[in-house]
Amino acid sequence: METLMTWGIELIVALQRIPGLTAAMQLFSQLGTEEFFLIVMPAIYWCVNARLGAGLAVALITSNALNGLLKMALHLPRPYWVDTRVRALSSETSYGLPSGHAQNAMAVWGYLASQVARVRPALAWGLALGLIFLISLSRVYLGMHFPTDVVGGWVVGAALLWAVWRWQAPVTEWLKRQSLAQQVLVAVLVAAVYVALAAGALALAGGSVDAGAWATNAAATQAEPIAPRSPNGLASAGGMILGLGVGLALAHRWARFEAGGPWGKRVARFVIGAVGLLLFWRGLALVFPDDPLALALALRYVRYALTALWAIFLAPWVFVKVGLAERESMR
Repeated sequence: METLMTWGIELIVALQRIPGLTAAMQLFSQLGTEEFFLIVMPAIYWCVNARLGAGLAVALITSNALNGLLKMALHLPRPYWVDTRVRALSSETSYGLPSGHAQNAMAVWGYLASQVARVRPALAWGLALGLIFLISLSRVYLGMHFPTDVVGGWVVGAALLWAVWRWQAPVTEWLKRQSLAQQVLVAVLVAAVYVALAAGALALAGGSVDAGAWATNAAATQAEPIAPRSPNGLASAGGMILGLGVGLALAHRWARFEAGGPWGKRVARFVIGAVGLLLFWRGLALVFPDDPLALALALRYVRYALTALWAIFLAPWVFVKVGLAERESMR
């Protein structure tokens, strides 16, 4: 691993010597962020195709949750933590392997390409693979990831994408045969299992000591102070899993809607939905306390659960009630 890290650092240093790429790489990096996906996924779900949007939500939230577990369990550094020759052209606080941008890009853009590739598959997959590569390259160029982190992200993302293709239809059909209470119970249990796995990953990381130079080198770049063992990301992912699962169950019963219709209504749906997302995602963050830690983590879990629940169920329910969306016709 040390040899691969040394090779990776030399490659990053060489890439960063190429002039004029920083702005473009930062732009491509934004296409793999949580904030970007929190705009794109709801926009597709609310305004283009609800089933496609729901599938994207499952792919994204599952990928993000798995990435957090793997990062904590493997607890490996980022390039600018290891060598001060690497410029931190962005900033991250978590561990590096696997790359979340590369993994999420593979899972989300790959899933989207698979769903829209029926008419022009070469174009759909060409665009998706191009985006995946450029997003991943941007993370190496910006000093946030070793090339091995990116390859790890691709492998995990591709495995997850295969699992979604293989199991989405049979799992969906099985869930449809269950009662609402049973569907909600499944969501609660899956979220509980994730919390248990997160606790295990934290314990695994706690069994070793990070190199002191990591924090020192990161601080020398004037990047954001690192906090790789923070449980915040794991709490957020657990809440999103719960909100997604419960939201899908409730939406199937009471908020099935057509995402099409006049563009004026689509825009209104997006505006109303986005305001709700901001209120839950960022608004509650302003009023929930940051300590004690146990309370802060519990409330963070609730905040992200409510954010996902709003996006998947509450917003569509509001759209139908106020006449901004038609109920889905039973087919």
